[in-house]
Amino acid sequence: MQRATRRLVRETAIRQFLDIGTGIPTEPNLHQIVQSAAPVARVVYVDNDPIVLAHAEALLRGTPEGVTEYLQADAREPHRILEQAARALDFDRPVALSLIALLHFIADADGAYDIVDTLVGALAPGSCLVLSAMTADFEPENVRRGIEAYAAGGVTLVARSRDEVGRFFRGLELMEPGVVSVADWRPELAVDEEADGDGPISLYGAVGLKP
Repeated sequence: MQRATRRLVRETAIRQFLDIGTGIPTEPNLHQIVQSAAPVARVVYVDNDPIVLAHAEALLRGTPEGVTEYLQADAREPHRILEQAARALDFDRPVALSLIALLHFIADADGAYDIVDTLVGALAPGSCLVLSAMTADFEPENVRRGIEAYAAGGVTLVARSRDEVGRFFRGLELMEPGVVSVADWRPELAVDEEADGDGPISLYGAVGLKP
């Protein structure tokens, strides 16, 4: 998320960001990276966990010139997200849509690809999709055990191949280096505290631009 956000704010004119599946705020978070370079940027965070949003509202503060909003909504309701986000974002202008470490909680049968198609379909040309998703390509046994552990607690986890992750970017132009392990996605944009450590990371990531 941090590397992709740095690249977009430096190399594109995008100044609107929609981050779905925010999770507990990290430091720095998306709006801090964006608004430090473009104070007028508008950022909307979305999560379905009221505890996450309570943390976000308490910890995330944007610039006076820009907008930082928080929505409680489920990723499985893309039309509702778009409707609410439109109060802060202008969907007639480019938006960066972030789906970071989210879609492995949504099975194909539950409409994972349709959700992304709906969200991307609402974006103006010049927008982009920033996405990462779990894979078993690197550590199949560890990932299998993780899936089984989550399943025992009633939580769905889906591991997708590189090609399956690539399907989320249908109709988009992939930025270099394409769909790769998140550790290999533009590592020169990382700062010291973002070091990924040793060993493989079972996530693919990519950024796609909407023509």
